[in-house]
Amino acid sequence: MNSNNHPEFEQERNRLTSTIAYMKKMIDLIVENRQGQREEIRQAFIDLDFLDSSQSYISILVTTKLLEYGKEHFYQLNRGLEKPYFARIDFKQAETPDFKRYYIGKVSLLTKEDQEPLILDWRSPIASIYYEGRLGAVDYQTPTGTISGELALKRQFTIEEGQLFEIRDIDITTNDAFLQASLEANVDHRLKDIATSIQAEQNRVIRADMTPLIVQGVAGSGKTTIALHRMAYLIYTYQDRFIPENFIILGPNRLFINYISEALPELGAERVTQTTLIDFLLELIGKSAKVKLVPPEQKLFRLLDENNQSSINSANIIGASEFKGSIHFKDTLDHYVDRLQETFVPNVDFMLGEHVILEAEDVQRIFLEEYSFLPLQKRIEMVKKVLTNKLKAAKEPILKLVEEEFSRQIEEVRFSSEFDDDLRREKAIALVDLRNIALTKLTNSAKTVVKKYLALFPKIDLLRHYQRIITDPTIILGPREKDLDRAVLEYMCSSSGELISQNKLELEDLAPLAYLKHLLIGYEEKFGVSHVFIDEAQDLSIFQFYTLRTILKTDMFTIFGDLAQGIHSCRGIKSWDQVKQDVFPDLDCNYLTLEQSYRTTIEIMDYANEVIKKVKSTDILLAKPVIRHGTPPYIIDFKSVKDMVLGIESLLEIQLASGYKSIALIGKTLKECQLLKKNLTKSYEILQGDETIYEGQILIVPSYVAKGLEFDAVFIFNIHEDYSDEELDLKLLYVAITRARHCLYRMSLSK
Repeated sequence: MNSNNHPEFEQERNRLTSTIAYMKKMIDLIVENRQGQREEIRQAFIDLDFLDSSQSYISILVTTKLLEYGKEHFYQLNRGLEKPYFARIDFKQAETPDFKRYYIGKVSLLTKEDQEPLILDWRSPIASIYYEGRLGAVDYQTPTGTISGELALKRQFTIEEGQLFEIRDIDITTNDAFLQASLEANVDHRLKDIATSIQAEQNRVIRADMTPLIVQGVAGSGKTTIALHRMAYLIYTYQDRFIPENFIILGPNRLFINYISEALPELGAERVTQTTLIDFLLELIGKSAKVKLVPPEQKLFRLLDENNQSSINSANIIGASEFKGSIHFKDTLDHYVDRLQETFVPNVDFMLGEHVILEAEDVQRIFLEEYSFLPLQKRIEMVKKVLTNKLKAAKEPILKLVEEEFSRQIEEVRFSSEFDDDLRREKAIALVDLRNIALTKLTNSAKTVVKKYLALFPKIDLLRHYQRIITDPTIILGPREKDLDRAVLEYMCSSSGELISQNKLELEDLAPLAYLKHLLIGYEEKFGVSHVFIDEAQDLSIFQFYTLRTILKTDMFTIFGDLAQGIHSCRGIKSWDQVKQDVFPDLDCNYLTLEQSYRTTIEIMDYANEVIKKVKSTDILLAKPVIRHGTPPYIIDFKSVKDMVLGIESLLEIQLASGYKSIALIGKTLKECQLLKKNLTKSYEILQGDETIYEGQILIVPSYVAKGLEFDAVFIFNIHEDYSDEELDLKLLYVAITRARHCLYRMSLSK
């Protein structure tokens, strides 16, 4: 209902005014308390008794914690002043007489006097009613069980800069005016906050249990935004178990990381670690293998060559990438290290002088059995500890034994009747000298004997071991001879060997190398990661998933992706069942879908679905667009490049005049984009995927870089490079089409 006609408008406006006044009062109180708390900490340090300091330490810790909480609450309240809440529900719990009003916002606020909620955080359990409940009987889940009751009112507010503009009473949120207004609005390059318009299927993903979660979300379903809101929900709900630093987001590129960074503070997740998968894997490998990475898009360029997609060479490229990303390659590395460890221990007794402290077979038993759960390098370190302790225990008895043996010999000489006095004296002195030399030699030897023994172990050169594996067909095949095509095997060995000889690696090599480091060397640091969020996960390989789980030592993954957008399927997954079976075989993964597309119109989404239907895969999920109509896609043919450029420039003027804030000119490849830019009269930035930020209303974007972005209007142009019915081309075209929110042009040269 329009605000001018709503009977409770004045009442709600007064409530908003009093809420903002209370928030300002609380902000002033926090500022006032802050100075007093700082003074308490200063005084506690002055009073600190180093002999009996427990009480002073407790005082410092408690006050510091209060200061940190006050600081966080101060920022939350300040952020919420312009829009304290966005909804209200009236709910009566079963077997209670009265309805209670709950106002829902992005900040939690209780009255200081009686701890009554003025504002409920959108992540609180009861707020789920707003997102999923309909008027009448409802229930919601809490940590202690299910709460049932009755929902009498769902109300939405339009509040801007602390002023109430509109009130709407609704039943369901799927087609509500808030959502419609959000969908119809024009967008800039910032990620949207959707807490006010979360839909039921999105809410179920956000609030899903803390098990491995796989989300297949169609283009425009809000995967990235939902991922961030789920992270914010988990941080809020499990704040007694986790801190934001325990979470990590792995994105496809640095542009994505910058794209999400502005939204994180609003969600209270600014301290979450954000990085790309490539950067994280390179960090894992670290100094263990100094290599340069071949730009990942180079392989895509080769596969996009129209004359190459169905060639034998293309099949070899795809086959090699698939193998490097498979669980079979992981098995190959395991088998290699199993064989390597058998020859790793020197077949030499550990001795001090001529005295055996530990026999070779005992050292082997320690290395191969007692510490078999450790990487080889860490086993050597444990062997070192064992040898050091054994030496420490044996050193004095050995010295004593040597000394006793010389003493016995000296006594025999002294009392021997075979020699005269002078000769006996001479021989005794010689034995004393030999004894001293032997004891000194043993004492000195004890200082270096462990180090010398450990030097008999082979040095671990991570890159050389990987090179040995990836270039030797017999090692790769092992017991799996029938699993890899001979031509693919030969191509993989030769191409990988050529790259490594130049200290270069492909993206597909990073996870295997990081995993091999885990087996051979191990990782010194504890990463402190309890929950991993991955976006655009369809482009990850099974081996990459497995490596992340193994090295980070966590089962808590939230995985978002869309198989229809798997443009790197040569190294990515083919189905989510692969992930469940090969990465989490011991766990019950939660699999959810986001089928509604909120980005684009019905007409554009129908066109996109017709394209992706041509891909022969039962795992691809077709999008269901939200009820929002627009103009059908414009399919335009031009006689020449000049005509196409004139057409694009003319239509750009029209779209800008209509108020569109973001427009993308999408070409199939970078080469195609560069050709268009050269012919346009105005200069526009070409996105290449390695940017951390981009500016401008109009951008030129290669199709494979556009993934994850959205624009008010999209121009898909084909000058010399058209889209075929090959799977890769169809997925790239699908990605390009689904970037458009309101308007789509597809432009080609007449055949």
